[in-house]
Amino acid sequence: MSKRFVAKTYRNRRVLRIILAAVIFAALALVVTFLLLFFMLDDYVVPNTDRHTVRIEHPFFTHEPPTD
Repeated sequence: MSKRFVAKTYRNRRVLRIILAAVIFAALALVVTFLLLFFMLDDYVVPNTDRHTVRIEHPFFTHEPPTD
Protein backbone atom coordinates (compact mmCIF):
# COMPACT_ATOMS: atom_id res chain seq x y z
CA MET A 1 0.00 0.00 0.00
CA SER A 2 1.46 3.39 -1.00
CA LYS A 3 1.44 6.36 1.31
CA ARG A 4 -0.39 9.51 0.42
CA PHE A 5 1.71 12.54 -0.45
CA VAL A 6 1.14 15.35 2.01
CA ALA A 7 3.17 18.47 1.27
CA LYS A 8 5.04 19.06 4.55
CA THR A 9 1.99 19.77 6.64
CA TYR A 10 3.67 19.02 9.96
CA ARG A 11 7.16 20.32 9.24
CA ASN A 12 6.32 23.45 7.32
CA ARG A 13 9.39 25.53 6.53
CA ARG A 14 7.64 28.44 4.83
CA VAL A 15 8.36 30.90 7.66
CA LEU A 16 12.04 29.93 7.64
CA ARG A 17 12.22 30.51 3.87
CA ILE A 18 10.58 33.93 4.22
CA ILE A 19 13.02 34.98 6.95
CA LEU A 20 16.00 33.65 5.00
CA ALA A 21 14.87 35.46 1.84
CA ALA A 22 14.45 38.71 3.78
CA VAL A 23 17.96 38.40 5.26
CA ILE A 24 19.47 37.67 1.85
CA PHE A 25 17.58 40.57 0.28
CA ALA A 26 18.73 42.97 3.00
CA ALA A 27 22.35 41.82 2.62
CA LEU A 28 22.23 42.28 -1.15
CA ALA A 29 20.66 45.71 -0.75
CA LEU A 30 23.46 46.75 1.62
CA VAL A 31 26.14 45.49 -0.75
CA VAL A 32 24.61 47.29 -3.73
CA THR A 33 24.22 50.50 -1.70
CA PHE A 34 27.83 50.30 -0.52
CA LEU A 35 29.11 49.77 -4.06
CA LEU A 36 27.04 52.64 -5.44
CA LEU A 37 28.29 55.00 -2.75
CA PHE A 38 31.85 53.78 -3.20
CA PHE A 39 31.90 54.59 -6.90
CA MET A 40 29.82 57.79 -6.63
CA LEU A 41 32.00 59.30 -3.89
CA ASP A 42 35.28 58.24 -5.49
CA ASP A 43 35.87 61.76 -6.88
CA TYR A 44 35.59 63.33 -3.43
CA VAL A 45 38.00 61.07 -1.51
CA VAL A 46 41.11 62.92 -0.33
CA PRO A 47 43.97 61.19 1.51
CA ASN A 48 44.99 62.69 4.85
CA THR A 49 48.53 63.85 5.54
CA ASP A 50 49.49 60.64 7.35
CA ARG A 51 48.49 58.59 4.25
CA HIS A 52 46.81 55.94 6.37
CA THR A 53 43.32 57.40 6.35
CA VAL A 54 41.10 59.15 3.87
CA ARG A 55 38.36 61.73 4.19
CA ILE A 56 35.47 62.73 1.96
CA GLU A 57 35.33 66.35 0.88
CA HIS A 58 31.90 66.66 -0.66
CA PRO A 59 30.13 70.03 -1.00
CA PHE A 60 27.15 68.57 0.86
CA PHE A 61 29.30 67.85 3.94
CA THR A 62 30.99 71.23 4.18
CA HIS A 63 29.57 73.65 6.71
CA GLU A 64 29.77 77.22 5.56
CA PRO A 65 27.86 79.90 7.42
CA PRO A 66 25.21 81.66 5.36
CA THR A 67 26.19 85.02 3.98
CA ASP A 68 24.00 88.00 4.76
